Amino acid sequence: MKTNLSRLWGNEAVRNLLHARLEDDSVSHAYLIAGPTGSGKKTLAFLLCAALCCESGDTRPCFHCPSCRKILSGQSPDLVTLGLEKLPFAAEVSPTNVPDAPIPEDIPTPETGAVPKSIGVDAVRALQADVYILPNDLERKLYIIGHADRMTVQAQNALLKILEEPPSSVVFLLLCETPAALLPTIRSRVQTLTMERFDDDTLYAYLTAGDREAKVLASRDPEKLRLFVRLSGGTVGGVRRYLAADAKTLSADPVYEAHETAARCLSIVFADEMKNDSPVLSGTALKPRKTELYSLLTTRVGTREQLRALLDALGEAVRDITVCACTAEEDGIRPLFFADTAQPAAHAMSVSPTDLVSVSAELAAARASLDANPNVTLLQSRIAGILMRLRYR
Repeated sequence: MKTNLSRLWGNEAVRNLLHARLEDDSVSHAYLIAGPTGSGKKTLAFLLCAALCCESGDTRPCFHCPSCRKILSGQSPDLVTLGLEKLPFAAEVSPTNVPDAPIPEDIPTPETGAVPKSIGVDAVRALQADVYILPNDLERKLYIIGHADRMTVQAQNALLKILEEPPSSVVFLLLCETPAALLPTIRSRVQTLTMERFDDDTLYAYLTAGDREAKVLASRDPEKLRLFVRLSGGTVGGVRRYLAADAKTLSADPVYEAHETAARCLSIVFADEMKNDSPVLSGTALKPRKTELYSLLTTRVGTREQLRALLDALGEAVRDITVCACTAEEDGIRPLFFADTAQPAAHAMSVSPTDLVSVSAELAAARASLDANPNVTLLQSRIAGILMRLRYR
């Protein structure tokens, strides 16, 4: 019998490992699936559960047999989930509809509620009471715990008792973003599967090949889709979150808003770079521009979290400009902030590499100062002053 986990994009090492374990029936009793939000943790968990219990004699999971459909729709009494706010295949599995690709995951929505702040001991004790009951309609009892790194210490200790001597028919799948938040004793009793972060080109190719909304945006505004890819942290779910967001939701996203604010800051700083004969302007000419920058920052960046995201975005932008200033061949440069090298290369003509390094260090110092709870107003003024150093010293 063959296994097929291709519905999970990428992650070749993880898929190859699980293919081998499934085919020789040596699947572990517990896995820790680790990765950032949107990286495919739930998609993998449900695919693995379906493969373990699939009734097909050919390829598993088949997505058609009763066991696959019950698991993927979350309808089996032998599949217990905890801390999940959205099931990855539930909306897709119906008698006449089989999913062709993973759907968005790990994304809190109004329909499914907020991500749980913590998982308490009572919830895990309920699992303890259930785990020794024999399976009802599947070959195994399956337990998926989302946000396992948000279990309280008491909850983790209760889970540890199950993991130490589990029944042979039980499989636990713990999903988390921060494995270090779990007790060492928990981590020692599970096998860790680490989800892959995609590079921008690979992720763009996956989406434009297999996601309907991404294909539409790619035909209408490819640079917008590439921006979403860059801001996603290398995850499919991250891009799909942006694809599904309206204008109001996007403006509330700290990473997206920080990128837009950083772009506006740079447009103010470099507003006349192509018109001015000298790459360095006079202090008098730049005073109104610094005032405009400060006004923008006070309007759009009012919290420490927003400042942190903005400084990260500005740091990436200055890095791109610095690389363009120090590299003769632009073809090998892969920008972090800009869509391509044209804009950072133009900016690099207006400032020396020495000043760029200095500005980068000052932005990093400003970000580090956030841990000391600085005065927000003073930090906004400081950032405006640092950015103006790109044009004047």
